[in-house]
Amino acid sequence: MSTKKTRYVQRRKLKVRPRAHRPVSDREFATQVRVFEALRYTRNGFSAAAAAVQSGTTLKTMRKYVPGALHKTAVGRWAATKSDRYVRYLTLPSSRGPVRVRAHGSKQAQFASGYLSGLARWARTHKASELAEYEGKTIDGFELVTDPRTLRALRDAGLLQLDSLYAALKDVG
Repeated sequence: MSTKKTRYVQRRKLKVRPRAHRPVSDREFATQVRVFEALRYTRNGFSAAAAAVQSGTTLKTMRKYVPGALHKTAVGRWAATKSDRYVRYLTLPSSRGPVRVRAHGSKQAQFASGYLSGLARWARTHKASELAEYEGKTIDGFELVTDPRTLRALRDAGLLQLDSLYAALKDVG
């Protein structure tokens, strides 16, 4: 092995730092939320560049934050993988109010989003069938609330928040 190649490999290893163990600033957290939104748009049919613009970020930022969720197509364009394992912090209702939950991957985040959509439909119609598919299900060990009495009590107390899936940075700590 040549010395030049060894130095390149060593230099490259120094640049890679684990992102999960360092503190995140408000700005970086907001960027992560925009990147996950752009990834969702990409999976729903937008081109990666158009999805980035729609979400208020860039393709370069997407490649920096979620490199494992993007790949180049045969024609050289960037596309999203079918799913990913990046951790997302979500806000979900519990019997005591909103709680922060870690979703391990896009599949769990999509499931949580479906749950919040079901809650919104339940809030309009009060049909228990809207939440039947989520009964007894968990995300990161957190059981999803589907009991209508508990949900009514949360709604009446103003603790049923259905407007945002992602947790705020102050909730992540």
